[in-house]
Amino acid sequence: MIGTEVQDAKRKVIAILKVLQDSKEPLGARIIAQRLKLYGIELGERAVPYHLKITDERGLTRLIGRDGRLITPAGEEELKSALVRDKVGFAISRIELLAFRTNFDLNRRAGLVP
Repeated sequence: MIGTEVQDAKRKVIAILKVLQDSKEPLGARIIAQRLKLYGIELGERAVPYHLKITDERGLTRLIGRDGRLITPAGEEELKSALVRDKVGFAISRIELLAFRTNFDLNRRAGLVP
């Protein structure tokens, strides 16, 4: 259960970084919450600052006065590596799916092999 919560929090942080990367100007919690809905993530305006605090502490974002936050170069690197992890995870899932579909019969020399 705890692992699921950690993965969910990471997914939200990555989505916030993506929203900030797509913006040329600093964004506040309200705008970020609205844009997260476009990614299918329901995160309330009050919950966004919690995740932004995490990104600030990790150096992934920085506060620009009262205007909002911008993504840092470290945040952009985190976003790139997260996308690579997603692609690798997808490939592994695909291999596992194909492995479960294996039904090769050695005697008949027929069937499916990934």
